[in-house]
Amino acid sequence: MKALVLHGIRDLRVEDWPEPEPGPGQVKVGVRAVGICGSDVHYYKHGRIGNQVVEKPQIVGHEGAGEILEVGPGVEGLEVGRRVAVEPSRYCGECEWCLADKPNVCPAVEFRSTPPCDGLVCEAVILQPQQCVPIPDSMTFEEAAMLEPLQVTVHAANVIGPGPGETVAVVGAGTIGLGCLAMARLAGAKRIIVTDRLDYRLAFAKAHGADDVVNAETADPVEAVMALTDGRGTDVVFECTNSAAGAPQAYDVAAVCGRVCMVGIPEEDQIVLDAHDYRRKELSVRYVRRSRHAAERAISLVASGDVDVASWITHRVGLEDAPKTFEMVADYADGVLKAMVVPSE
Repeated sequence: MKALVLHGIRDLRVEDWPEPEPGPGQVKVGVRAVGICGSDVHYYKHGRIGNQVVEKPQIVGHEGAGEILEVGPGVEGLEVGRRVAVEPSRYCGECEWCLADKPNVCPAVEFRSTPPCDGLVCEAVILQPQQCVPIPDSMTFEEAAMLEPLQVTVHAANVIGPGPGETVAVVGAGTIGLGCLAMARLAGAKRIIVTDRLDYRLAFAKAHGADDVVNAETADPVEAVMALTDGRGTDVVFECTNSAAGAPQAYDVAAVCGRVCMVGIPEEDQIVLDAHDYRRKELSVRYVRRSRHAAERAISLVASGDVDVASWITHRVGLEDAPKTFEMVADYADGVLKAMVVPSE
């Protein structure tokens, strides 16, 4: 089969790999769509995220969907032809955190496209049955692939809880930021302010529910948010950037006793924060790791039309064009929001 393989920094190749076959208790899924995520780009640009280092050639991608091609012995409840979204995580099910119903923080988790696990940008993958999430017939494979990042934002909203009448800031208007914007809108936020460095992303956010947008390149984002809120700041802040600079901005725009949700993954390993201002504001800060029990809610949001994830997809390519598309995403070129790889094309 064909697969998109990362060999080193900015070294992606389309290669022939052995096509896998399912064993007992396994499912073979034909991959029909995979989104290019910011974390994929981290590995592409730097070969690592923190201490997770790519040390051998690795298939990339974790936002996927497809259809079941084969089921191994002992698999029940799934049949050939079933259309599914892929849950990229495989949890141990036995550790303290799994038993506490928090499998997303399982220390032994295996996650597609996180070293040493291969990803989904290939023609077929072997999964556990619990990693195959059935989707409605009305949902496209591309929409189903978008369920993975949408679940992250559903989980972020669950842990930070924006509510009716609150003011919300979203720092960063990529896919995760757009998802957090949608969650705040659906929660009944009174005012939503989005900051980013790219005008086309801000324009998209404005057209999809943001009350105000601020370009952090041309204006001081903290001063702008404070001016928009009469010096108060916002009740809730979602930090959704890939930069260490996003964290202090998020903390700065939060109101006294505000709630900050750290969703983005910075390229840097360390973040420098003021030692006093945030303590004096008595901020509540939550980090989120991937998602927890958010699939059903995400499917409902897309199926009902409450969140239009299809509109986030700006580029669609086959496997052969995927390497140069990664470069485009890494450089924020051509107005890209979400690029989707379709392995069967």
